[in-house]
Amino acid sequence: MERAGSPPRRSTPLSSGVTLNVTTSTLSLTVADVDASRDFFRTHLGYEVAMAAEGFVSLSRGDAAADIVLLRSGSEVLPPEQRDQQAAGLILALTVSGIEAEERRLAAAGAPITMPLREEPWGERLFQLTDPNGVVVQLVEWATPDPAVAEDAPDAATGAATGVSDAVDTAAVDDAEAAVDTADEVDTVAAVDTAAVVDLPGGPGVPALSVITPTDENVTASPNARMTGLAAPSRGSAELSTWTVEMAAGQTGPEHVISREQVWTVTAGALEVSCGAVTEKVEAGRTFVLAPGVVRRIHAPEAAEAHVAMRADGVASVPGTDGTRALPWAR
Repeated sequence: MERAGSPPRRSTPLSSGVTLNVTTSTLSLTVADVDASRDFFRTHLGYEVAMAAEGFVSLSRGDAAADIVLLRSGSEVLPPEQRDQQAAGLILALTVSGIEAEERRLAAAGAPITMPLREEPWGERLFQLTDPNGVVVQLVEWATPDPAVAEDAPDAATGAATGVSDAVDTAAVDDAEAAVDTADEVDTVAAVDTAAVVDLPGGPGVPALSVITPTDENVTASPNARMTGLAAPSRGSAELSTWTVEMAAGQTGPEHVISREQVWTVTAGALEVSCGAVTEKVEAGRTFVLAPGVVRRIHAPEAAEAHVAMRADGVASVPGTDGTRALPWAR
């Protein structure tokens, strides 16, 4: 396991003037039952006891994973105001390799997996388990870039610039042909109704109108938002992708970059959009445009919904990491 909590980062110098030299990292947890947490970390995550005393255990793996100290609630070694405090919302994240195998191993061992394996749009693959004291452990693996996406993106950009519709990937063409053959055929991920098939500049047999009805299979839910895919190359659109975003009050997306311009229209509530040092609150009925290549973070100070449009070949990346990832709801 590697130390986690953020994506793998390139080596960069410390900020100017910072001379702090960190030699190891330790997470101290105050829990009601020290023995129960100790057994959990030893049995399921390979930690070993480095030191122990009454109401205290120090655990280590001997690799890049953070050391863990377990203290019994009420312990007098803590300041009085901290003795009965327990961390709320804390997640111990460990970056691993072979995350599918880890999930299978832990499930077979009867570990309490409280969130099954999932993949986020920005390339983070993760699942969670929870120890007997409520400590949440998240295992993470960063997905490698999809070579097909990287190869298709330049082709799609060229096609859009020259008006050649066959720059869309084969899957999109197949979907369009299937829609032409059967007007009311239901796509594997969405219902696409076509009408008035005519010869347009994009090529013979291109439908003049496609009506898309999203299904549950078009929904991608993450801890930070819920995206519902609408138009996309796999759902009747050759050039653009559109989707809706729903965020509960207090949810915040991660910092990320999109390779194409995005146009967001807030349809309910409000969103706070941060780009560098600039933050704008955009309320329902207003539209904001995010330029390609800029680092952005979106926060919902209240429950909010928005409609997003982007060129279909746009991909996402996370600052400080290599590679790009396609947006599943926009493909």
